[in-house]
Amino acid sequence: MRSWDDGKGDRKESLRRLRQALSQSRSDLWRGWKVYRRSLLAVAGLIMVIFVTTISIFADEIAVEHPYRNLQDTEDEWVIDWEPRMKEPRSEECDWHEQKIITNTRSKFFLEEVVAESHNKVGEDNRYYKDTLSVIRIIKIEDSKGYDLNSSLLYIDPANSSILILTPELYNNSTLNLGVWVTYEFNNEAMHHSWLPDGYDVCIFGTTDTGQDLFSKVLYGSRVSLKIGFTVATLTVTIGTIVGSISGYYGGRVDEVIMRFCDIFFAVPGLILAMAFVAALGSVMSLTIPVWFGVLVPILFLVTVTQSYLLSTVLDGDRISDRTMNIVMQYRGPLLSLLCFFFFVGLLPAPAWPEFFGISESLGWRLGAALGIIVVIGAITLADRKFIQNWDFEGASERLADSFDWTNPLRYLSIRTLAIFVAIVVLFRFSNGSGDEIVLIKDFDRLWKIQAALIITGWPGYARLIRGQVLYVKEMNFVEAARSVGAPPGRIMFRHILPNAWAPLLVAFTLDIGGTILSASGLSFIGLGANPGTAEWGILVSESRDDFLYHPHLMLYPGLAIAATVLGFNLLGDGIRDVADPKNRR
Repeated sequence: MRSWDDGKGDRKESLRRLRQALSQSRSDLWRGWKVYRRSLLAVAGLIMVIFVTTISIFADEIAVEHPYRNLQDTEDEWVIDWEPRMKEPRSEECDWHEQKIITNTRSKFFLEEVVAESHNKVGEDNRYYKDTLSVIRIIKIEDSKGYDLNSSLLYIDPANSSILILTPELYNNSTLNLGVWVTYEFNNEAMHHSWLPDGYDVCIFGTTDTGQDLFSKVLYGSRVSLKIGFTVATLTVTIGTIVGSISGYYGGRVDEVIMRFCDIFFAVPGLILAMAFVAALGSVMSLTIPVWFGVLVPILFLVTVTQSYLLSTVLDGDRISDRTMNIVMQYRGPLLSLLCFFFFVGLLPAPAWPEFFGISESLGWRLGAALGIIVVIGAITLADRKFIQNWDFEGASERLADSFDWTNPLRYLSIRTLAIFVAIVVLFRFSNGSGDEIVLIKDFDRLWKIQAALIITGWPGYARLIRGQVLYVKEMNFVEAARSVGAPPGRIMFRHILPNAWAPLLVAFTLDIGGTILSASGLSFIGLGANPGTAEWGILVSESRDDFLYHPHLMLYPGLAIAATVLGFNLLGDGIRDVADPKNRR
């Protein structure tokens, strides 16, 4: 048995390779940056993307007005705050507040001294509250019909600027029993931007038709748009890469079926198809999956890892004969089909899996069932190689012991180890809990429906793109060399083909973020996206249509935000295309 000191040389070599890889990565990044900065427009796009991302991260600190959770705690709400409605940018009326005062002395709510208060807000304890305001001056007083009254009917308490005192002429007037509306200027420092000069530091984008600060809503809208863009682009790339890789690598009927399925999506315009999916998902309030189905993904990944590990350690693949290899290559499809049929239909019928997994809701039983599947499939794999393909078990114990090199933990610093760890954590988390369903998204609101629709309609484009790259790369000599030494398809795909096919995918991913933001804003504009009142750029533009002629700023600022963000990602994608082009690597 090897000691810790025996692995000193291996650890030293692993560290050397790690440093070499990091050095090579730094060199590649620097070379790529030198190519990228040749284009002034590409650098401008990068700056725009960094700027939008930064303000979305620090929106809480930059904005002066913020959303809150409503009493049902289901979504972010924006309420009518202190500012008047649809005021021009930098309007002094943003420091005004309108408050109703009861003047009927017979009302139980009548008071001669009234506290200046804000509108209702919802606190962290999920209860309503009002802020007390400090009044600077009274602007005007109006009766219930909107007619102006003498402003001297009401005055500010000299000892307390938050108290408004009613004069006898006001509450003894029988014609004002319905109350009056008073407009006053108050100390609104919380809504002023400290980094702007006086006169330009309040309502710098004006106010919306419901009285909210437009600048704050545009800032929070960047969070919504970037979240949609990155989420949709990441998931569509992931799904498209998996499907396209399988299609391009295996070819034949598999490729034919997958590509014809993609053609179905291409036959319908993407935006129209997304609209149909959003409408179809209208009644879905939360996104859930059965527990037994949720654990299948990490189980299948761990099964694949286990099979690969067993084939590389327990069995001696070097002893396989040419005749056996020919038989395996000729009949590998029927053999795999037979094994799957034997497992799912004979040993553990597929319809029985939910009931078998749900016999008990205890963590031990669920993990035991998952482990049982991995063990059984591993045993079937060994039996298939031993009795059908005549692989040799000689020296299996030594190879198995050598595979656990505890003296060199650096050898396990790989994406494969991270993926195994994530799969185990997911399996543990999904199995640890009561109930038959896993709640993936609790509030599957309209914004999530937009993302789901764009993901469903977007992955075929990536699948076709990566398929073409895989078809091109898999015919190269280094792939044939890896295949000739018996490397499994998964290793060939992830270690040899995909690293050499990433460049067009990265460019498409960057460009697609901007396109996704534009599509999501378009769906919101036509009423199929975000809920009315949400801080989302598309809905902000939509809500300003009726008032565009008289208040163009309501549409201008969210429209500029959309244009700048989309343009930034497009220019960034063009710059990355220049870096990825081998002709520019000089």
